Amino acid sequence: MAVTKQSIFYFAVGIILIFSQIQNSLAEMMPKGKTKFKFLSNIYHQNGNDGAQVADNSGREEVNVFEPMIFIETQISEHTAINADFVFDAWSAASDTKLDGFTGASGKGIGPQARVSGNFGIRQEYGSTEWHAKLGFSSEYDYRSFNGTVGASKGFANDNFTLGMDLRYFADGVKLFQDITPTNTATISDFLPRQILAVSMQASQILTVKDIVQLSLDFVRATNNLESTASTVLVAGVREVEDLPDSRARYSAGMKWVHGVGEDSALHLAYRHYFDQWGLSANSVSASYFIAMNDDQDLLEFSTRYHQQSQVDYFAKSFEGSHTGFKTSDSDLEEFDSYEFGSSYAYSLGDKQILGIDLESIIWDNGVNYAIRTNGLRYAYWQSSVGFEF
Repeated sequence: MAVTKQSIFYFAVGIILIFSQIQNSLAEMMPKGKTKFKFLSNIYHQNGNDGAQVADNSGREEVNVFEPMIFIETQISEHTAINADFVFDAWSAASDTKLDGFTGASGKGIGPQARVSGNFGIRQEYGSTEWHAKLGFSSEYDYRSFNGTVGASKGFANDNFTLGMDLRYFADGVKLFQDITPTNTATISDFLPRQILAVSMQASQILTVKDIVQLSLDFVRATNNLESTASTVLVAGVREVEDLPDSRARYSAGMKWVHGVGEDSALHLAYRHYFDQWGLSANSVSASYFIAMNDDQDLLEFSTRYHQQSQVDYFAKSFEGSHTGFKTSDSDLEEFDSYEFGSSYAYSLGDKQILGIDLESIIWDNGVNYAIRTNGLRYAYWQSSVGFEF
């Protein structure tokens, strides 16, 4: 990802949405009064020297993110559960610091930055039907978000086939740099509105005792002030803020096949196709191999992912002074291939009593991923979590 506060925000939100989907579509109702708790920590690092959007012309795309997260769900009745998650991000980014510095006399920028967010939800089960809803918020120096989610899923044919749908809406605000001068000064706006509507549909079918197929369709429409906070363009040798359309519609379709291999392992294969209103199209292929160990108490995973995309219609490394129309040099929006590899190990600690509290099904999970892009960007992240019931 390019070094922008917006991309860091969506990196974190993406993780939250993944866990949200898992909780909504896969979690079974617990006995009344039971609580699930998970503490998860992400450490993310990226680097690169070819980011044409970086304001000081260095191309440097270094960023470091520390992201602790808490997930909790409580069963308040036989068919109703409430849940919440909380996230705190702290990061430093070379291009953010440089561009922020343009707004002050010192030129040093505001340094490390942080974001806090939370989501509060409910799940209700009626036989083979479940509905869920969430409200959330996020706040940082130059980006804020208020969002809501509603969705439902239903099982058919003794739950061998499941169909689900989610609707999400984000009412966001973003501060954008409005002008950059040759003397390295800039003005930043007040919060400007941005709206995002996302609709997703999922279906899963059990084919055999060892095979499951999952299908997904997604539509996302973003409107108003879609420029990135820290992205600039080079026009006739002079830095300017990027200029992008006020709407972007995105479409994607995916398929996943889960196949049991023997009694102790499983293979996951997935494909996703994406295209949008700005002319970008992409294809992603991923594979994961899971091995159950220690009498099915522990789980080892190896994963890989290949992603290929074209660039948006408005991308260029630099622009002529006579250029008119939209323009961006964001490396997230240019043509590239990426290759990602990862592994994780989930270790069962069983049941333990800690501080007089009986904790059940304690799982300690650690994973690491590394990726490289053909446009010079490299990133890696380590993820560790502890989860249990009580």
